[in-house]
Amino acid sequence: MSFATRIAAFRVRLAAAFALVVCGLVLASGAEAALPERRVALVIGNSAYTAVPPLANPMRDAKGVSAALKRLGFEVVEGYDLKMDDMTNVVRQFAQKLDGAKAGLVYYAGHGIAVGDENYLIPVDASLRSEADLDFRAVNVQLVLRQMQRDERVNIVILDACRDNPFAAQLAAKSRAVTRGLTPIETQSASGILIAFATDPRATALDGERDGHSPFTDALLKHIETPEVSITTVMDRVRADVWESTGKKQKPWTNSSIIGEFKLNPTVKLASADPTDASAAKAINAAVPAPAMPSAPVFDRSQIDIKTWEAAERGNSAADYRAYLDAFPSGQFATFARNRLASLEAATPPANAAGAVAAPAVTDEALKAETGTAQTETAMKLDAKVRRELQTRLRASGFQPGKLAASFGPSQRKAILEWQKSRGIPETGFLTALQATALREQSEPAYQRLLADEAKAAAEKKSRTADRGKAGKTRGGVADAGEEMYQRDLARERGVAYQGPAGQRAAGTTSSGYQGRVRQRGGASSDSAGAAAIGSIIGGAIMGGILGR
Repeated sequence: MSFATRIAAFRVRLAAAFALVVCGLVLASGAEAALPERRVALVIGNSAYTAVPPLANPMRDAKGVSAALKRLGFEVVEGYDLKMDDMTNVVRQFAQKLDGAKAGLVYYAGHGIAVGDENYLIPVDASLRSEADLDFRAVNVQLVLRQMQRDERVNIVILDACRDNPFAAQLAAKSRAVTRGLTPIETQSASGILIAFATDPRATALDGERDGHSPFTDALLKHIETPEVSITTVMDRVRADVWESTGKKQKPWTNSSIIGEFKLNPTVKLASADPTDASAAKAINAAVPAPAMPSAPVFDRSQIDIKTWEAAERGNSAADYRAYLDAFPSGQFATFARNRLASLEAATPPANAAGAVAAPAVTDEALKAETGTAQTETAMKLDAKVRRELQTRLRASGFQPGKLAASFGPSQRKAILEWQKSRGIPETGFLTALQATALREQSEPAYQRLLADEAKAAAEKKSRTADRGKAGKTRGGVADAGEEMYQRDLARERGVAYQGPAGQRAAGTTSSGYQGRVRQRGGASSDSAGAAAIGSIIGGAIMGGILGR
């Protein structure tokens, strides 16, 4: 190889090396630009209170929010059923992690209390006897806010702490400053902060179904991961959902001073290179793999899934739900479609009801494949009559749901859970349509016997009531006879004739019983004559004496 050829080759290698250096710089700057900003969250859920009755859902609510925030890329400091020392420790850890973060978020579920203009978060070991105890046995919300506002960042505080609070009742008798719910937190003094309460200030929020989520957190989990939506829009959607789901009894409250839009789930945007530098763009494309992004067909199919479900739900027929399941056997709403389909088929009588062959029994495999939740039970649209029927069937099957009620409370949930355990299916205390069908099949003979026994007992009770009415009439006759005897005795004492009851007097008859001793007219005349003779003798004697003098 000639010297000139070697020089040319060296120049080519040098140019290639320079191009690689340039590409490396472009890649480094692009990666730095694409690096997401740090976001830190504090999540606390307190349920197991020791001085007051425990709450059902805060721990479950907090764990659901924590999982969602982790999926959104937050560094999460979390704690559950925390005592006072533990709460201050996790707040301290959160404050340390906030250093350098561009966004901070706090979510709290549990008891909270407002005294004057201050809001306090209550640890599980709190025992509050006076207002002064709050400074030492509760965490002031302002303490948390101070940690968040030390640097410029977006700060979000979400408090699901407006539940019916026995601590407030204990302190209200000793302090007029204690109020229901929480006190509004102003944001005008600092920019970039959003405060959200589960309900309006001074109001009480609902805790929700046992083994579920509170209405507020349920709506929050539904919307918090929606991509390319600002936090204010998320909270607007949460407010609308809670307002409707609680029958317009609970309205979440938000106060924000965030300037611009802050998105919890922003779309990732890649750093762009100079479009005129074709070689650099080619090098980047070869060196950097494209990020895993959902393809257009998948996105379109998801939208079709939603639209198909909405159409099936509007039709609300077995054929519509079958059509949805045929198109989307593993779709977003497949479980709801199967539940509603089973409910409709169970409620529809066969065409030849008189001599119809019984439908095949529900298999254990099908039961074990489904898990009852608050959502599956809501989809069944059970009215009060059906709920009472299912409670009666549980009782007929040997379980104890307690007194019949229009809704399922703790005793009914316990009976459902025990029945699920006896069938070897997931023990949740909530039913699916298929489980309701299985319960009906299992309990039908005993259920009919129970209804017959109850009807028989009701008939016997009615008969006994009628017999007591007849006995009352008999006793009334005895009382009438006693009254008549009393009137006879009274007439005898007065020396007059007893005329009998009013009915007999009206008929002109007298009683055939004893009437007492009654003077007769003849006897009265002779007595008067004797008295007159004696009077004449005495009068003569007196007159004779006078004349003799």
